[in-house]
Amino acid sequence: MAELAPPKYRRVLLQIDAATHCRETMGAAIEIAARLGGELRGIFIEDSDLFTVGELDFIREFRLSSPIAHHLDRLTLEAQLRAMARSVQRQLEQAARHRKITVGFRALRGEGWRGDIGEWGDADLVILECTGRLHARNFRGRLSSREAITELLHPTLLLKGAKSLQADVTVICDSLTAAKQGILASVTLLGAPAGKITLLPVGLNDEDCAELATIAQQYSGEKQGTPRVAPVMTGGPEVIEAISPVDCTVVMMVGGAFLEDPACQEALLISRHPLLFVR
Repeated sequence: MAELAPPKYRRVLLQIDAATHCRETMGAAIEIAARLGGELRGIFIEDSDLFTVGELDFIREFRLSSPIAHHLDRLTLEAQLRAMARSVQRQLEQAARHRKITVGFRALRGEGWRGDIGEWGDADLVILECTGRLHARNFRGRLSSREAITELLHPTLLLKGAKSLQADVTVICDSLTAAKQGILASVTLLGAPAGKITLLPVGLNDEDCAELATIAQQYSGEKQGTPRVAPVMTGGPEVIEAISPVDCTVVMMVGGAFLEDPACQEALLISRHPLLFVR
C-alpha cells in the first residue's frame, strides 16, 4: 500500500453546541483523536440568542416543576449554561481518560468562537455537530455558499446528531487531486480500511478515469483491500441520487467543481450523511 504521510499536527477541535450536543459526536471525536495519537480540545458554544430573547419583556418560559409562566432570567440562564458546560466537560474528560488522550475544554458564547481558538487554529481536524434536518438547514449560513466552504482552513467533519461515523466512505472525485486527498483523509482521519472506500468520479474524462484506477491500486493492501472505483457520474444530481440510499461518510475536496453547485451543497447538508471537507 502507498505510504501515507502522517499529519503535521495531531489536534482535533470539537465544537459542542448547547442546542445540539449528543454523546455520539463526542465519541467520534475521542476515537479520531485516539487513532491519531493526538489531543482533543472541546469548545462549548453558548447560544447568545438565548440571552437576546431573555431580555424581551413578553417572553416567558414554562418549567417542568411548575405550570406557571416565568420571565427568562439572565442570571438563571447563565447558571444553567455553566452547569451544562461543566457536565459536558466531565463527560469529555471521563471518555478521554478511558482512551488515554489529552483533552482541553473551553466555553465560548456566540458565533465568534472561530476567531477565538488561539493556538488551536492549526488543528488537524475541526468537528462540527448538528441534529436533524432543521439544524442541518441552519448550517447553510456557515457552509453552504461556495465562498464559505472555500474559506474552510482545516479539514472539517460535519456530524449529523446521533448518526455515527459509517465504516463505508464515498470520496467525490471531481479531480485526481480530490481523489488522492480524499483517500488520505479517509484512511488517516477516519480510519477507514482501503477496501471500504468508494471513489466516485464526477465529470472526469477517460484518461483521468484510467489514472483514478491506478491511484486506487496504489492504495491497495493485502489486508486492507482496494478502493472501489464507481462508474463515472456526469454531474451533481446523479451523485446525490447515487449516494442517497447508501449509509456512508461522504468526503469531498474544498474548492472543487462539485461544491460549486448550490443544489449539491444543500442536498448534502440536509442529508443524513456525515460529511468531511478536505483541502
